[in-house]
Amino acid sequence: MMRVKTAIAATMIVGASLFTTQGVANAALSDCNSNNMCMWGNNDFRWMIGERGHGSGTWTNLSGDRNDEMDSWANRSASHTGCMAEHSNGSGDRQSMHRNDSDDNVAPWNSDEISSWRTTNGC
Repeated sequence: MMRVKTAIAATMIVGASLFTTQGVANAALSDCNSNNMCMWGNNDFRWMIGERGHGSGTWTNLSGDRNDEMDSWANRSASHTGCMAEHSNGSGDRQSMHRNDSDDNVAPWNSDEISSWRTTNGC
């Protein structure tokens, strides 16, 4: 009987932790406001490193511990396509942030390389 109780308790703990982990990931994605574009420094929309309103053609550079850290992104705009660039002021390799789209885990060759971004005009 004790083994059954232990097995039930272990199952409940694992199930609760899976539910909590998924809830955290979704909650972080929902932190990106409507008509904004957001980037996170970790997969699954964790550790937001930038949020900007859509429609700005100005390149904004990331600095400090946020530079070269992007691992996931979201574009909550229905009307603008954003662009992220490898180096400052829009130079280097570029990645598009398509309208109403997101990526919770960018490809390894695009991970941790973004230094600047804009929220309109695509790439």
